[in-house]
Amino acid sequence: MSATLESALTGALASCLANTIVYPLDLIKAIIQTQQKDDQNEDQDETSAEKNETKYRNLMTVLLDIIKEKGLTGIYRGLPESIAAGFVQNFSYFFWYSNARNWYYRLKMARHKSKSFSTTEELILGIVAASISQVFTNPIGVLATCKQTSADTSRSNILEIARDVYRQNGKITDFWRGFKVSLVLTINPSITYTSYERLKTIFLKLNQFTDSGIADTSAQLTPGQNFLLGVISKIISTLVTQPLIVSKACLQKAGSKFTTFQEVLVYLYKKGGILNLWRGLVPQILKGVLVQGFLFMFKGELSKLLRVLSLYLKVAVTRRYKIT
Repeated sequence: MSATLESALTGALASCLANTIVYPLDLIKAIIQTQQKDDQNEDQDETSAEKNETKYRNLMTVLLDIIKEKGLTGIYRGLPESIAAGFVQNFSYFFWYSNARNWYYRLKMARHKSKSFSTTEELILGIVAASISQVFTNPIGVLATCKQTSADTSRSNILEIARDVYRQNGKITDFWRGFKVSLVLTINPSITYTSYERLKTIFLKLNQFTDSGIADTSAQLTPGQNFLLGVISKIISTLVTQPLIVSKACLQKAGSKFTTFQEVLVYLYKKGGILNLWRGLVPQILKGVLVQGFLFMFKGELSKLLRVLSLYLKVAVTRRYKIT
């Protein structure tokens, strides 16, 4: 298996495992980030459904309310769509990121430049990879967010949700709602993975490991070390990009009346001030850091497993040819 395919596959599978573990936090943060402000502060032309929407102040009230109304299964509403979106997004991201990184590495070597990557180079490579992957994953993200935030929780068929999205304005482009802000948000995984690579390089040097500059050196770290570096990296990126994350969720919410992320940002600022742009930050960080920590931990372990399996298959094939 090629290094690029290995990185894409292990990244996607690790993402599925990580997102399944912390999915209730993903649902909670989506509900908090997309809810409207108190009724007295709402515009008079809002629908009664929006005015009667339950208001939540913290993640525990959301969690208890969901369990009370829908039981424990309610906290996993929209899980299949979210996992599918995560798998496609991460497979696409790691695939294009590895390809771009390998291509640029060969280019640097051909020009006899340093084989290590600067922070700026890592950021640019990450943005390119994330931008390409968003073209394929945005529609799945829209369906997943609509499923999580829909007032009608009985609608579980993904085809019904897709029809609702299309019927709202009758445009196929509605499946790419929030695409522009998604492109801006490509800086989020870029900051995350760049921070991770920088922190990993520092850690490897401090512990006298050899960083080849191109190999997946996460396999040299323990699960705990990968988890810690992933957590720190995600905290950094979340603090920087939270306003854009909130605006994207509001754009992709079921029945959203917003058309641009700038419109969402202005609305949030007028309704709650500057801090309202960071609404839902606690569940976002909790979900983000846990997913990122588990993702890098699982990815490192899956990389080790794939290499062991690959070596075993090579040995088995070699022995078979010798016998024959």
